[in-house]
Amino acid sequence: MSARPVREDPVVRVLMERLLAGEITEVKPSIDLSTELGFTYPQLEKLFSLSTPQARELLESLTARALLEKHPHSRLLFCSECQSPNLKASDGCPKCYSWNIARGRILEHLQCGNLSLEEEYISNNRYICPKCHRELKFLGTDYQSIGINYQCRGCGSIFSQPLTTWQCLNCSRFFLEKDVIETFVYSYRLNEEKRRWLEFELGPKERLLDFLRGQGYEVDEGAALNSASKSGAGHAFDIVARRNDGFISHTIAIDVLVDGRAPEVGLDRVFTYDNKTYDLGLHDKVLVVIPCLSPPARQFALRQKIRLFEGTELENFLASAGSARPPTESRQQPGTFKSKARLIEHLKAAGYRVEEGATIRGRSGAEHRFHVLARYDDGILTHTLAIGILSANDEVGFDAVSAFDTRAYDANIHDKAILVYPHLSSEARQFAEYQRIKVIEVDSAEALT
Repeated sequence: MSARPVREDPVVRVLMERLLAGEITEVKPSIDLSTELGFTYPQLEKLFSLSTPQARELLESLTARALLEKHPHSRLLFCSECQSPNLKASDGCPKCYSWNIARGRILEHLQCGNLSLEEEYISNNRYICPKCHRELKFLGTDYQSIGINYQCRGCGSIFSQPLTTWQCLNCSRFFLEKDVIETFVYSYRLNEEKRRWLEFELGPKERLLDFLRGQGYEVDEGAALNSASKSGAGHAFDIVARRNDGFISHTIAIDVLVDGRAPEVGLDRVFTYDNKTYDLGLHDKVLVVIPCLSPPARQFALRQKIRLFEGTELENFLASAGSARPPTESRQQPGTFKSKARLIEHLKAAGYRVEEGATIRGRSGAEHRFHVLARYDDGILTHTLAIGILSANDEVGFDAVSAFDTRAYDANIHDKAILVYPHLSSEARQFAEYQRIKVIEVDSAEALT
């Protein structure tokens, strides 16, 4: 069976939904020795038109994914020759394995040494030795009792305990229990620690993905990112949403933190998530938390500018955002905006709210004025782009670019661009690339107005 997301596999989805709803409490096997495997899963096979091997493969794959728990239900034995489960057990002779054994008092004829069951000595109410046919009259003189034991009628062996032997009713082979193939048959139940996660996967997550796509994002589940990692390590996220508006690319890293039993999700898991985004240089951070964060974890998340959805907050948000309009697709092609006016036109067409000469208070308390501030609100996060206009007689130097970058940093703005005339110095260009400042060099000073 495939390991696709639960909601994308119709069989898995229906089974999980019925388990969550309590319509199925346990998938139990039915022992049927007339079948190839000796058992079936009638409920599952009928519901999904599966063969028994397919039903078992499905259940085992879901167990491997920790969605189900399995519990021993029955023990089946199979013929080592033909693998049939149709076996018959019986007590047999330890020497020749014959089933033709009898239990009773064993008498020994002291003269000829014959050992036989008492019933074989009795003839016309007398003890007659079945071997030499002499009459036995006196206990202790003619014969003695060996006690209650078993005797094989085939080889004559006497033994105190019979040996369990098996016969395959399919191929008629006889064999000992040690040669039997043993198989355990299991029943399966929902892993309750996965209940909250499954409820999210089959409900809000699907609507979240649709919402992001409606906002113009390309969405990947379980995506690993490493191209921009400071450490060189790769980091996986539950959802990665990317949007390129022709000027700025946004990457939202979303993780879903679910605790299957505890009432809170702790600080350690939020810290791990934040470390991943820091290593990748990602600033658009979203956590979906079920059921909720502990107070220290929430305080840390808010300080790190992580957008939080706890408990049912995401469902409420998606319900209220159901009528949100998707962004307008810009017809402007990247690289064609060679003036401030054309850049502003492009940003507005891409869904940004643009403000010229905007002032914003920084973390230091200082107020910073930017030539252009453009904000794009996708409903989950607000992306702010700061645009500076830098000009000089010969070339724009490092100090001007550094001062712009410092103001943007203090204002907690990560998306940055500068319109430059006539061009940047090599040192300033190198710094801009390192600080991920988008550079547009225009052809004339008039293009900056």
